[in-house]
Amino acid sequence: MNTTESPSLGTSASTMKIHPPLLAAGLLLGTLILHFILPENRTVAWHHVIGLLLVAAGVGICVFAAAIFQARDTTKNPYGEPTEFVVQRPYTFTRNPMYLGLATILAGFAIFFGSIVMLVAPVAFVFVIDRNIIPREEETMERLYGQQYLDYKNRVRRWI
Repeated sequence: MNTTESPSLGTSASTMKIHPPLLAAGLLLGTLILHFILPENRTVAWHHVIGLLLVAAGVGICVFAAAIFQARDTTKNPYGEPTEFVVQRPYTFTRNPMYLGLATILAGFAIFFGSIVMLVAPVAFVFVIDRNIIPREEETMERLYGQQYLDYKNRVRRWI
């Protein structure tokens, strides 16, 4: 992020760069610690299977989307310059499958642990990414790919 005016917040943005996988890991660790500190019922139930399925689905989406970028030799770094405009599955149903996958992983862990407090992680992740990372990426894509990207943006949702 630059120290320029943030269009979504209307205030000066910080120069701190947020790296989505590290943000997700930090949120997971923090809420996991809270989960074990706070008293909650810890019995084995159906939510363990559902949670693990969501974690697996999130990992699958992230890995698949990242592999497409790798194959096309374009950056996965949200602060880098893309060298190619990728429009193939899963980018045909969401513009941000890697972020969606990370949010799904966080939600899956919250469900697996049956933890209300851990639901803070996916909500916080989506909020931070949606307000701080995606708008900058979209500006870059509009600058590089113009009307082609704007048409794509009108066809495909930001999240789901």
